[in-house]
Amino acid sequence: PGQASSIWVASPRRPAGRPPPQASWAMAVYITYGEGEADAVNEGGEWLKTIIASQKGAEAGAEFDEKFKELSADLENNQCYGPVFDLFLEHSEDLFGAIPEARGEDRVKEVESFFALALSMLLMSEEAEHMDSATTRLCKLLTSSTQQHPDLRLRLLMNLHNTFPPSLEFRYRVFKYIIDYAAEANLFDQVMPYLEYLDAWMADWETFQHLQPEDKRTLFLDLSRYVRAIGKRLDSFQLLKRYHQLFQADGVDLKEHDEDATVQLLQDAIQIPSVIQFDDILSYNTVKALAKTKRGDLVKLCEVFFTGTVNDLRDFHKKKEALFKEHDLEIQDAMSKIKLLTMATMAQGRSEMSLQEVAKGIEESEDSIEPWVVRAISEGVIDGRIDQLNHKVLVKSAFQRKFEKDEWAFLDTKLSSWIDNLESVIKFIGEQKTLKEASGAAALATAAGVA
Repeated sequence: PGQASSIWVASPRRPAGRPPPQASWAMAVYITYGEGEADAVNEGGEWLKTIIASQKGAEAGAEFDEKFKELSADLENNQCYGPVFDLFLEHSEDLFGAIPEARGEDRVKEVESFFALALSMLLMSEEAEHMDSATTRLCKLLTSSTQQHPDLRLRLLMNLHNTFPPSLEFRYRVFKYIIDYAAEANLFDQVMPYLEYLDAWMADWETFQHLQPEDKRTLFLDLSRYVRAIGKRLDSFQLLKRYHQLFQADGVDLKEHDEDATVQLLQDAIQIPSVIQFDDILSYNTVKALAKTKRGDLVKLCEVFFTGTVNDLRDFHKKKEALFKEHDLEIQDAMSKIKLLTMATMAQGRSEMSLQEVAKGIEESEDSIEPWVVRAISEGVIDGRIDQLNHKVLVKSAFQRKFEKDEWAFLDTKLSSWIDNLESVIKFIGEQKTLKEASGAAALATAAGVA
């Protein structure tokens, strides 16, 4: 023990149902040492005794050794790893302090290997209640400090998460410890890439009924805050939407929702340039509830973006200028968004419109209208092109700001027209085929008559 060459760990027995590799955290690799679990446990005990003696003195090391030998004797008889695991965990709080600041790589490997041994012992626990409490204790130990080797602590938490199969309820609990600790230790950028597997993990947790509705709401709200803290506002906005969607189900008590989170959602929708859809947000029960409070003017502003015009926004700003200051909303940015949305409304159901008409609609001069149209096209608000020769915008399609009764009627008309056109094409092809067959038969008859 204490030498880089004597890294030891019993290979963990991972139960059936191991998560697929693409849905696992990155893990360290360990060198197997010894003849089996018992041998690895003895090596781990000897190593831990050495660390305790070096930190707290020979007497403390001897006291630990006495307890360990007593439990080791029982371990050989009944193969019960729980008491040994508890003893190891009880004396593990100072292990991170045993890693020297300079050239501590070897000790890091030893500490990491020791905890890998502890994880293998945890899986061998036959009592569900002990595994439950032991998992919580281990998570609390690993998250007890953000100052001592936070990267190593986070890596060990990831290893713990991977140790459990999806069928065990502890997996979600460990995941929550991981994201909370990563955020607190300013390491959330290391966790961010794994969020693409969140839906797959959640499906597992829900299958085994380990994730309750309140857990999901807390999870998405916390994730939104953590992602926002590392500067990924659009991702944060999407996670915040998922939080609010969880209040759409019947019977959900809206008193449980965070009103500040609703304000943040609307503020994001207004401020983020790429967010141009407001109908879904305005349909949320949480947003409807906010509309009935003293902060309801923010909802009214979103309604302007949903159906209003440039002039509507200007009038709203004149009346509610204090609202813009309160929520750090820039009127120029808001005007840019409403101009793009107004162009989308103008282009609905049309194949072309003049640049003069567009300029009048968004209250811009004809000399400056082309850059606005180019921006609308580049940002996907309008699918089309500018006909500079005829000073027109040729439209293929446009962003649909709302989809209600009139929009369904328009779509029905379009679909009926497409169906009629397809039937006409099919009929024409059939007629041409008949004419061709008749012409071929006539030619054959003529040739036969000449012969």
